[in-house]
Amino acid sequence: MNKLVSVAIVNWNGEKYLYKCIKSLLEQNYKNIEIIIIDNDSTDNSINIIEENFKDEVILFKNKNTGYAGGANKGIELAKGDYIIIANPDIVFGDNYIKNCINKFSEDDTIGAVTGKLLKYDFDTDEKLNVIDSVGIAFNHYRQGIDIGQNEPDEGKYEEDKRVFGVCGAAAVFKRDVLEKIKVNGEYFDNDFFAYKEDIDICWRLNLYGFKCYYVHDAIAYHGRGMNSSKGVINTIKNRRSQSEFLKGISFRNHYLMIMKNETSYAFKKDKSKIYIGAMKYLVFFMVFDWKCLKYVKEVKSKKALMETKRKQILKNINISDEEIYKLFDL
Repeated sequence: MNKLVSVAIVNWNGEKYLYKCIKSLLEQNYKNIEIIIIDNDSTDNSINIIEENFKDEVILFKNKNTGYAGGANKGIELAKGDYIIIANPDIVFGDNYIKNCINKFSEDDTIGAVTGKLLKYDFDTDEKLNVIDSVGIAFNHYRQGIDIGQNEPDEGKYEEDKRVFGVCGAAAVFKRDVLEKIKVNGEYFDNDFFAYKEDIDICWRLNLYGFKCYYVHDAIAYHGRGMNSSKGVINTIKNRRSQSEFLKGISFRNHYLMIMKNETSYAFKKDKSKIYIGAMKYLVFFMVFDWKCLKYVKEVKSKKALMETKRKQILKNINISDEEIYKLFDL
């Protein structure tokens, strides 16, 4: 297989990461790639790094800041490849990442997205860590998204390919024709999300439309996400305190928007009590630790009609049974 693979890096003030990210792509064993940088109006030295070092190797699109979702959509729009990787700039790709991910698609025509094993990378010390960042996303019966394996030492637990609910948006590989089939209102990623939870949202829809997401164990990449991310309440609090009020607020908002968009009646009835418990736990957490973000409840309400319109389109295109939908939350 030697089909063109487009890699779209969505960048905003990523000067610390870009050089290593692009260099790792140029060193891939899979050579038939194009690299597209969508720069979301960076104010740091990102543009200079690209133009001084990789002018002839990348396509640079200077964008207004449309968030991760808008930047990813622009990257897909510009991409010419049969497969499209949407990546953060703080990813360092192992030299077989693209090759091994692309090979997975040939095993099953219904595979729409894959991710490799993402390990931690410390950009301050320039060190690859033997600690897992993500081996895919689980989305449970409480409707809580979890990066599988996060912050666990990589000690052989995840050495087999596996179907997962979703792929981490930091280095997600999509089949182009599947992306075209799951568009809603002409959008691949939901522009109303701006950033956060958009990877779970698109993968939920991908599953509903009858496609699958897979984790590929021998495709290795390294992610600069910090060790405080997600594992345990204390680390979650530490991580959230480092984020801006805006980012915490839209994360809160998007959690409810994606449920409004994608939840089906059958699964909701089966999990009704768990969904309410999950929603209340999420709300209480924000009330205690991020109470200023509760103003984003208004945005949830203001976007309700829009989400309902999108939901109707999604429900018309569901291509799996109610029982299969319910099993997604066990992946």
